[in-house]
Amino acid sequence: MAIRNVYPIKYYSKEGFIERKLEINEQDLQEIIEEYLHKNTDFDFDEVEIINNRPMNIWLYAKCRTYIDPDNPDKDEALFDAEVEITGDYDGNPT
Repeated sequence: MAIRNVYPIKYYSKEGFIERKLEINEQDLQEIIEEYLHKNTDFDFDEVEIINNRPMNIWLYAKCRTYIDPDNPDKDEALFDAEVEITGDYDGNPT
């Protein structure tokens, strides 16, 4: 699986979390769905065929958040990953 980190990693200091955006492509989708089905079904199967009834380009992103300890924000190691600090309100991280 080749999940790509979409930069920059943002620290929303007012909200108290770091957000990474990961790009998930169509090839990843097959593997993600297959793994999910194996873990969450109560029957065994040998093969999964994913069918897209609406063919189009799929651009999926996963927003992964790490919450910072509000009592000791400067000591949280996750802060070292952040590349940009956003001091205002959360913007939905559109890019």
